[in-house]
Amino acid sequence: MKTLPKMEISEDLDTQIAQGMEISELCKSDVVRQALKIGLPQLAARFQPAPLWLEERIREALAEPAEPVTARQFDRTMKAIADGR
Repeated sequence: MKTLPKMEISEDLDTQIAQGMEISELCKSDVVRQALKIGLPQLAARFQPAPLWLEERIREALAEPAEPVTARQFDRTMKAIADGR
C-alpha cells in the first residue's frame, strides 16, 4: 500500500476530518479516502440524521391515506418538501 508523506494541514481541515470520524465511526484513513472521492461535507452529510421538519413531514404523509397521483404531481410534492414548504 502506498502512503503519502506526512504533510501539514490547516486546523479547520483537521477539525472537519475529526468530525467526519466521529459521525461516520470510520478511522482517519478511511475518512480521508472517502473525502477524496466525494468531498468531506458530502461524507459527513451521509451520516447526519434527517432534519426534524423532514421527519415530521414523512410521518404526516404516512398517516394520510394513499391517493393516486401523477408523476408530475409527485415530483412537485417532493420538491416542495425538499424546499421546506
